[in-house]
Amino acid sequence: MEALYKLDILKDTFPDKNQLDLVLGKLLEIALSDYRHRLERYERDLDEFEQRYGMESPVFYQRFEAGELGDAMDFFEWAGLYKLRQDALEKIRRLESAL
Repeated sequence: MEALYKLDILKDTFPDKNQLDLVLGKLLEIALSDYRHRLERYERDLDEFEQRYGMESPVFYQRFEAGELGDAMDFFEWAGLYKLRQDALEKIRRLESAL
């Protein structure tokens, strides 16, 4: 089923806006908890790279994107983790603003 269709069903099922807000709030809290756990994992993994290479992730990412560090497989993994972390931070910010 399409997501918007499911939302329409919820709106019909919970005509009281306070009830619907409560249900949606719970869903947002679940999503927020999931992204916070992801963020913890990403940060642990990023910390390992930072310790191994003696460089903070934002500095690494800037240098990697500028082509200053080469093509080591570790660097591609580190860059991917950094982007995942940034995406998770943005999703957490958006979810928190909706609660």
